[in-house]
Amino acid sequence: MRFCYRIQVAPPPLVRPLPIAVALVSLLLSSTVSLAQAPSPDGARLSGLEAQWKAKLNANTLSIVAGGPGETYLDITHDLAVVLNNDSLRVLPIVGMDGAQNIRDVLYLKGVDAGITSSHMLRYFASTGELGAALDQRLTYITRMFQEEMHIVAGPGIKTLEDLTGKKASFSNPGSSTQITARDVFGLLSIAVVEVNLSQADAIAKVKTGDIAAAVIISGKPAEMLSRISRDDNLHLLQVPYTRPLQNNYVPAQLESALYPNLIAEGQTVQTVAVDAVLITNNWLPTSERYHRIATFVESFFSRFAELRKPPRHPKWLEVNLSAEFPGWQRFSTAQDWLDRVEPSKTAQKHDRFDEVQSRNQSRGDPVLPEAEKQRFFQRFLEWSAGDGK
Repeated sequence: MRFCYRIQVAPPPLVRPLPIAVALVSLLLSSTVSLAQAPSPDGARLSGLEAQWKAKLNANTLSIVAGGPGETYLDITHDLAVVLNNDSLRVLPIVGMDGAQNIRDVLYLKGVDAGITSSHMLRYFASTGELGAALDQRLTYITRMFQEEMHIVAGPGIKTLEDLTGKKASFSNPGSSTQITARDVFGLLSIAVVEVNLSQADAIAKVKTGDIAAAVIISGKPAEMLSRISRDDNLHLLQVPYTRPLQNNYVPAQLESALYPNLIAEGQTVQTVAVDAVLITNNWLPTSERYHRIATFVESFFSRFAELRKPPRHPKWLEVNLSAEFPGWQRFSTAQDWLDRVEPSKTAQKHDRFDEVQSRNQSRGDPVLPEAEKQRFFQRFLEWSAGDGK
């Protein structure tokens, strides 16, 4: 066997290629350096730039627990994110369960800054003490929001609420705000049903098959869940009479055929009751980071409120009146300060508008009103104009 050897003269040092072994070592060393600079799972080895990003994101982000996909709570919170998000503020909507759970989450769940619930749920938990004492001192509200209407979907054999006596009706999931509210309404109306607890989708499916007689859904109209019901399903919405027993905790409302053409006959309306949604937060200490985060959000939210009332935002924004009070509960201090600073000037502007209208009417022959009557009409004018966001 013969071995052949080839001797090669090395090129000049300036153009000599890097040996493969040296190149591999160099690549390995550079990879080791990169891994050393990469953040570990516990964030202990962040580079300077990464640390800046982490601090910025956490300082500027405010989380709001809302509802499930397609529900009004989540749509409203998404609108807040779209309109308010910028370099100094980021609203992070959290998919939640319902108004009752949102109160629990605001109180106890880490990372939740604020949430949407109903006025009825706040009063309920305050009265039962289920979530501890002095709830009205531990929570504050930023603003009252929109109305959440009660929808009762029934099959062809059910014409009135009384027809549900002794029959199965879904009050949604156990412990939910829908269950608590439905129990209250049916109890006040003295209508004894056989309560079952199903998710909204499952409940409507059971109504379609006739396994249950009705399903209760409480949501700001239009409720997207009901848009999935076709005319061929032969379902309809029941009237909820606004009788005296309901007048302490509920307000009258109506559902229109334009919103639910497959559930309400054309041109008809269905009377029902509603509760007010409320945006809440904890009663944070003024020295805390959470307090300043909420304060930044409030300033941006209230200052840009008019933008939320324009298309394509959810139509429920047209019902929101920032200055509306929630008796028995304290408003977050920064929100109250903003209203005290801005609303008086708005009221003065509205008074000028009112005086202009009065003067114009008097020039056309209307009588001069007594001062007491004039003030009464002005208060009605304020209530009317509160809905236009001006």
